[in-house]
Parts: sequence; structure tokens; C-alpha cells
Amino acid sequence: MLDNAPLRGCKLTALREALFAKALTLPAIFQTGDRIIAATAGLLGEPATIQASLPLQRVAVLGSVTIDYLSRAVACGILAEGMAPVVYQAPFGSYVQEILDPTSPLHGFGPDLAVIAPTWRDLVATLPIAASATEVDATLEAKIGLFATLWDRLGAKGVKIIQHTQVPPTARYCGTAERLAPAAPANQVRRLNQKLLQAGRGRVHWVDMETLAEEIGARAFGATRFWHTAKLDFDLRWLPDYLTLFRAAWRAANARAKKVLVLDLDNTLWGGVIGDDGADGIAIGPGSAVGETFAEWQSYVKALGERGIVLAVCSKNSPEIAATGLGIPNSVLRREDFAAFECSWADKAGGLKRIAKDLNLGIDSFVFADDNPAECELVRQELPEVAVVHLGDDPGQFIERLDEGRWFDLPHYTTEDLGRAAAYGARAAALAEQSQTTDLGGFLRGLEMKGRLYRPDEADIPRVAQLEQKTNQFNLTTRRYGEAAIRGFLARNDAVVLAFRLADRLGDHGLVSTLIALQEDATLRIDSWLMSCRVFSRSAEPFILRGLIDLARQRGVTRLVGEYLPTPKNDVVADLYERMGFTRADDAALWSRPVTPGEPDGLVTYIAGG
Repeated sequence: MLDNAPLRGCKLTALREALFAKALTLPAIFQTGDRIIAATAGLLGEPATIQASLPLQRVAVLGSVTIDYLSRAVACGILAEGMAPVVYQAPFGSYVQEILDPTSPLHGFGPDLAVIAPTWRDLVATLPIAASATEVDATLEAKIGLFATLWDRLGAKGVKIIQHTQVPPTARYCGTAERLAPAAPANQVRRLNQKLLQAGRGRVHWVDMETLAEEIGARAFGATRFWHTAKLDFDLRWLPDYLTLFRAAWRAANARAKKVLVLDLDNTLWGGVIGDDGADGIAIGPGSAVGETFAEWQSYVKALGERGIVLAVCSKNSPEIAATGLGIPNSVLRREDFAAFECSWADKAGGLKRIAKDLNLGIDSFVFADDNPAECELVRQELPEVAVVHLGDDPGQFIERLDEGRWFDLPHYTTEDLGRAAAYGARAAALAEQSQTTDLGGFLRGLEMKGRLYRPDEADIPRVAQLEQKTNQFNLTTRRYGEAAIRGFLARNDAVVLAFRLADRLGDHGLVSTLIALQEDATLRIDSWLMSCRVFSRSAEPFILRGLIDLARQRGVTRLVGEYLPTPKNDVVADLYERMGFTRADDAALWSRPVTPGEPDGLVTYIAGG
């Protein structure tokens, strides 16, 4: 029998390239989506060749709306993000039964991801218009409870969940009076959305249809006739906009949200060319419409940095001259706002690679924004994994052009998200110091590092789960645990869950490492150990292991067992256990060492609290 996997792999690669060739129209989404679904049909039995270049993801699309069109958009979105989607489409209106029935075709399919599209028509209660907010909330709680049960059933099988928020109905009835009535259908939907967002925190990722409808206009987005003629909850001409929104939710669900914004300087952060016009001649700040527009754009960029997006510069410029543009009084952004500052006359694709190396971040987490179409095209061709935003020549559209890609969407903020930019700034400062010394030990001692190893509490769980989901390099087993699983480990007497925080004289890096271990009689097996790339090579590993040894001794454990499962990205820790005094066991994946007090040692000192 002929092996069709190589042929299908080539077809998928060609279809993915077609997705980036030009803006996707409604017909293109339908046609390309159909081809993707056809190309991946039956691939679950042919993993080898396809998965080497495009890993498979089983995705189930369910809902109480017509989902044929969603399935096509979902297929396009997942392939555009670099995975091959194998799509299961549930029968119309059956999502509750499919999820709750363990013998349903859905569970036989075994999805990795479920996309749920309910309709407000099934969720709004028929209540007297005079019903109180308390009565409305009591009715909505039953809806919340049902979804929580559905999420629990899927989450128990490790299924990632993406769900649509609901678009409030547009009927105005009696105008302003309707807006003041808690039982009004539109108010019920808004309240339900808010409650669902809270209830799903940490386990559900959202396609925010409500916001999309507000941006487009609710009546234009979802006229009633589409529902009654085809059970469509929105006008299909907006499917390309939905696709962008879905991709943002998919990136968040799969821990692939972008986290670095790399910007050009001339005619991107200010008007003019600083090498020709000088710092006094560039347009930024009050005095002209153009200058005020660039100042507003810089304020938007700075606000992204304050929300944890790492900012960097990649510009064809002299570094000394370029930096003067960020030092003038009218500039909102300062040199210290950027964790990397790549200014040279080399090509920008090479500059982006150097920034990725300096920050120790995957280049697939980068968004590059430039006003020059030639530079944008070069980066697209040379680094297809980088998201490229051509800003154009009108600074009044810069915010919209960057914002519309929804590159940085997160399910919620964590303390570490908000401190990420500062942490990478501190890392850059540390690297600059390190480059000036040949004594690594002296350099590390000079950082005055202070760490805390402790059992995480409820407030830490979102960050612990975030690290579990997104860490690839320093990750010994790449097992992925969500918030519910973390809480489950914390409730077990045989489990050890540890979190590690690190600070030094240059900044606070926050919660940067987690470890989960399971006790089996007198053995403690490390099930998951991972660390943020921002603190690699800081001697935190021996500090954490020393703390684990102390806990093991308290539990009567005499032996530690570590497990290393190699992946294409975690070879940086291939020798970690050997360096930490472990010896290889009979099983090649396992390493073992006796529990002995007082070793190993490191350069991080312990601090309580914080």
C-alpha cells in the first residue's frame, strides 16, 4: 500500500503558504478550509511524516449554531499557526449531549481542542421585565453551572477549550428603559458573558464575539434574518474578522501568544530620519498634528510594555545617533523601555535573530512592525515564523494596524506578565555587565541573587499553569498541566509542588520556576521541572534541588528520581541531572541519586516572603 503521508504533507505546506499569500476573503476561507479538512482526513493513522514538520491537532467544533463555516475558518486558523488540524464537526445543536455522553462520537474522536459556539437564544431566560438583578443572577447561575460541568468533563481529558462569548440581541423595545432593566435580554447576555469569563478563568479561552460585534456594529454583524434562514449567528462576510479573533484565542489556548514587539525607528516611532534631520528635526510631541500622532502611538507602545510585552528596536541606524531620538523631552518612550536595541546597517532579518538570541526567546514569539514595505517583505520571506505588521505611511493608522492582529491577547494578566518587560530589561542589563567580565562566578556573585522556594498558594496557580503550558527549553518532561491539575497536585499528600522566585540587584524576575514531584514509598520522582529562559545559567538549579532534598529528608525519602524526555527544544537540559549528581538508571529516561544533606550548593541565597 502506498504511503500518502509525504504527499499530504506537501499539500498542507502549500496550503499554509497560500494562507499568507494575500488577505483571505470569504470564498478563500471556504475553499482553503475545505482543502485543509480533506487533506488531513484520516491522518490520525499516518503520524510519522506529517507530524515531523506539521504536528497534528485534533479539533472538535461544536455548537448550537451552523458550524460548517466555523470549521473551515478554524482549519485555516490552526494551519496558519503551524499545526495540521484534524477536524471533527459535531451535529447541529448537540454540544451538551456530545460532551456529557462518554460514549459519544466526540469522545471517540479524542479531541485535543474543543471550540464551542453557543447562541444566546438558548441562554436567555424568559423573565418578567421587572425582575430584579438578584432574580436574574439566580437564573444565570444554572447556565454557568452547566458550562462549568461541560468544561470539567473536557478538562478531565486534557482538552483545551475555546468558547465564543455571546453577542447581545439588538432589539431596543422601549429604549433607555430597557437598558436599566436587569432582565432585559441584552442585559442578561452581557451579565452572562461577564460571569462566564470569571468562571472560565484559567480553563477556557475566549473568542470575544461581543467585542467584535461592537467594533463592526451589532445590527450589521448579526441581522436576525441570518438566524432564521440558516441558523447563522453572524453575517458570513465577517468571517475573515472572525478568523483573526479565533487565531488570537488559539494562540492563548496553546501558550503561543506573542510577547515581543520589535519596532523600526525612523518614520515608525517618530516622523523623519534622525540621521538627516537630527534629534531636533524629527516630529514627535505637541506643535504639529503629525508630532501629536506619533506621541499617541508611542504612548500605546509604552502601554504594551507596561502590560508585559517586551519591547525591542531593530533599525538601520547608528546606535549612538538613534538613541538620541529617545532622549528628547517630547519622546514618550525612553531607551530603558527597550530590552534590546539592535541598530546597524545589516539586514533586519539578521537583526531579529540577534535580538532573539540576546533575549533567549523563540523568534516565533516576535511581532515586527515597520513603515517600510520592502523591509517587511524581507522579514516575511526570511523569517516566516515572525508576525509582520506593515504600518504604512499614516501614523494615525499605526495603532489600528498593530491592534487589529490581536497578537498579544491573553486570557488574563498575571503578576509575572505585568513584570515581564522589566525582567527582560534587567536581564539585558545583566548580560551587558557579563560581557565586560571573564569571571562568571564573580559576575553571578555580584548580582546578589536572592531566591525563595515555597509551596505555591492560590494566587500563584495561574502563573504556575502558565509556565507549565508555555515553557519548552528548560522543561525536563514537557508534560503540560493546567490550573485544575495543579490544584489537584496541591491536594495530594504524595505530591510536592514547588514554586521558585528570583530577584537580584538589577530587578525582580518573579515566579520563574516550578517543580512537581510524586512520592512512591521511599522514592521521590520529579514529574515536571521547568524554568523561564530569562534566568538560565544563574545557578538556580542547585538552589531548587537543595530545597527539594531538604523536603525529601523530612518525608523520609532516601532516593530522588528524575526523568528527562528529549524534545526538539529541550536539549539545553539534556545533561542537567548528570550535572546535579544523578546517575542514569536502567531506563534511559530516568536518573537517580541518593538523598544526602547539604548539597548541591549554588550562588542564590534564601529569602523568606516576597
